Amino acid sequence: MKLPGEATSQQPLPPPHMAIPIDDPSKPTLSGTPRARNMTGSRDNRSQYRVHKQGSAQLEATLITEDGRRAVGECMDLSVGGVGVTIPQTKDLGIVEGARVRVRVQHLGRPTGIEAAAEVVTISHVATTMRFGLRFVKVSEVVAQIDPFYARWFNRRRSARVMPDFATKVNCTLRWSDGELETKVHDVSVGGLGLLATSEQVTGLGIKGRVELSFSLPNTPLPIVCRAKIVSMKTFTKNVLVGLSFEPNGGIERYAAGLQRYVDERQRCIAQYNEAMSQQGKRAS
Repeated sequence: MKLPGEATSQQPLPPPHMAIPIDDPSKPTLSGTPRARNMTGSRDNRSQYRVHKQGSAQLEATLITEDGRRAVGECMDLSVGGVGVTIPQTKDLGIVEGARVRVRVQHLGRPTGIEAAAEVVTISHVATTMRFGLRFVKVSEVVAQIDPFYARWFNRRRSARVMPDFATKVNCTLRWSDGELETKVHDVSVGGLGLLATSEQVTGLGIKGRVELSFSLPNTPLPIVCRAKIVSMKTFTKNVLVGLSFEPNGGIERYAAGLQRYVDERQRCIAQYNEAMSQQGKRAS
């Protein structure tokens, strides 16, 4: 199966749509990601892994009040549970904690974005800006709008994920009690894989099902063979994105070092590309 946009010639660096969520993914961690605080010190305690915005990310966020007033700012971090938004104080809409608003997140290079109802959990003032921590009222409203492009930004995995170079095919075989599936790897992390398949291919698979994986990373002599658990299945127009989590003591331990090296190398390539694009944009302006 050929992934959408897959190239046939070698590319030194990934194109923009290959970048993993919000530029350099080596920055955010569960313990190190800043959380929005209000004036009394309360926390935005979102449980999902949040992707923290880096310098040249192009996610715009719009806050929309119940009476239709709008303020446009920047999306600072993102998860399926909520979003962090920063707007200039000059655009203050008088929103208070506990208020219900609608928030729209849109990549500047995309014609459409994702809009959903949200509750304001925290508000903090930083220099000339206001930082809002918002919780989506209905996660299902968000998930229903996530296409393959935005799926890369709404990162729910605890480890940073990377996508293989489009010029490099990473094949994967899944085996379970009464079936087998051969497909391509969509993204990789030290904690699991994302696989892109058709609806017909995943017939018989179920959430929380356990499978045996076999896949080979570029420039590694031996395939990785381990056990994994299916943790998510997102259905899009033509494909299904299957999320798998490596099982502890399921065989992945012996490959951990090589897997980490691969993730680190892809992060470096993507960060280099993002930096190059950032500098090019500055020169153009």
